Amino acid sequence: MNDFVELRSVIVTVLRHWWMVLLGALLFGVLGFFTSSTQAPVFRATTSLFVGRPIESAQLDRFDIQNSQQLAQIYADIARRQPVLQRTVESLGLVTSWGELRNRVKTQVSSDTQLLDISVEASSREEAIDTADEIARQLILVSPNGFHDADREQAREFTRQQLERLQRKIEDGQTLLEEYEVQLMAEDEIDEITVIQNEMSAVDAMVARWEANYAQLLSFLDQEQPANNLAVLEPAQGGFAPVRPKVRFNTLIAALVGMALAVGLIFLRQLLDNSLKTPAELQRLLGVRTLGAINQIKGQTPHDALVVNHDAFSSVSEDYRLLRTKLQFMYDDNRGHTIMVTSPERGNGKSLTVANLGIVLAQAGLRTIIVDANLRQPTIHTLFQLPNQDGLTHLLRGREQEPERYLAATMVPNLKILTSGSPPSNPAELLGSIRMGQLLKQLSQKADVVLCDASEAVTVADASALSNQVDGVIAVIEAGKTNRDVAMQMVANLSDAHATLIGAVLNRIPSKSRLVVFSSGTGRLSRNHNSAQNSGNDLSYADSAAD
Repeated sequence: MNDFVELRSVIVTVLRHWWMVLLGALLFGVLGFFTSSTQAPVFRATTSLFVGRPIESAQLDRFDIQNSQQLAQIYADIARRQPVLQRTVESLGLVTSWGELRNRVKTQVSSDTQLLDISVEASSREEAIDTADEIARQLILVSPNGFHDADREQAREFTRQQLERLQRKIEDGQTLLEEYEVQLMAEDEIDEITVIQNEMSAVDAMVARWEANYAQLLSFLDQEQPANNLAVLEPAQGGFAPVRPKVRFNTLIAALVGMALAVGLIFLRQLLDNSLKTPAELQRLLGVRTLGAINQIKGQTPHDALVVNHDAFSSVSEDYRLLRTKLQFMYDDNRGHTIMVTSPERGNGKSLTVANLGIVLAQAGLRTIIVDANLRQPTIHTLFQLPNQDGLTHLLRGREQEPERYLAATMVPNLKILTSGSPPSNPAELLGSIRMGQLLKQLSQKADVVLCDASEAVTVADASALSNQVDGVIAVIEAGKTNRDVAMQMVANLSDAHATLIGAVLNRIPSKSRLVVFSSGTGRLSRNHNSAQNSGNDLSYADSAAD
């Protein structure tokens, strides 16, 4: 099962960056095509030589064949040596050195045979053929049977002439014997028969002597072919199509290399990427449950990113409803709950998460108050397009105890906003004060849920100061951006502050796939007693799922 999950992770990672794979294949394919197209064509020609005595030799034996096979290996090496190649260059007038020619010459001995193949590559088919034939000729000249080639050829020619004369004599003698046999059968006189028989005996003896001489001369001619004899078996032949470059093949290989490099780059980026991307990483590295995964929200202005400005059945709206349902199942008492929302770094989408979560909670009938506790860089009033003259800082520094008149109504029923107010000089002290705890209790009596938008929990102490005054803390992690080490530091800071980290939200996931891994829960976040009397019943799971 784990292997399947790992394989699926690999496939998903590659498919997520499919454009990189396609781009790599395209770029390298085009590069391979143009590189191959601009290369000079290379042609190849091959000639075959036979080492040893010809197969039709009358005295051929197994040892001759074995010796010839070994000699073929030696000739294969000699063919690429300076004497042969230098004479070839001089004979053909090639504009190259023997060393450069050697790089274009290959020799090969066919397995368990006496055949030696010499292959030459050149810029034209004709040059390849001429060069291969000339190398074969030069190799024969430097071989033992090429040192005294003129004398040996003269002796062979004389032997052939003698064989032809003897053959004619033998044929004439046999014809004469046939004539004597005819005369002998027609003759009746004893004296004439005796004469004919004597003539036949003389002719027969001469024919026998000629045949013996013929056999000796033939054996001599056959012995002139030594075991290290070298002869051209097949003249050089070359194809009309160049052997290199193979444009299509090179283009395909280059494209495959580009794809492989792109995949390698993808996994290298994945390896070097220190950000959090999946709910499984949140559980494994941070030890927190995943409450939800939110897709990227599009909008021209921050106000446009609110779910009330999107289709009620859009994927983003459903993401926040799933998050709301998750929170409902975490509590089973009938009192208001205070929840702080923070993040490891700025720009993780924490404030927008608070605003949209507050909206979907209010849409479900839960009385919801959003408190902008980010006293350094408040955002909630911008999202809801509200003034920010008076708010939380006025209540914390002033003597007035009743927060009711500072709660601003919104376009969403059951949702009110307590803006941050003017920036203070000591935000951490105000958020960690006794007065802040008292204010949260007052707000929780007036609402079912109080959501506090706090500052990031790593760079400043505001979130840590507020975290131990609320019932629970939710961390917003931006997928693919939030650094693991920074997120772990956030968890450590909240733990040091004795905060209750109830879970994390993976924000701005790169795809529309549901990455939410549901963690166990037994209860639900319900309305308080007074709200239950007004509405008649509690909000159930079925009601939430139907929204």
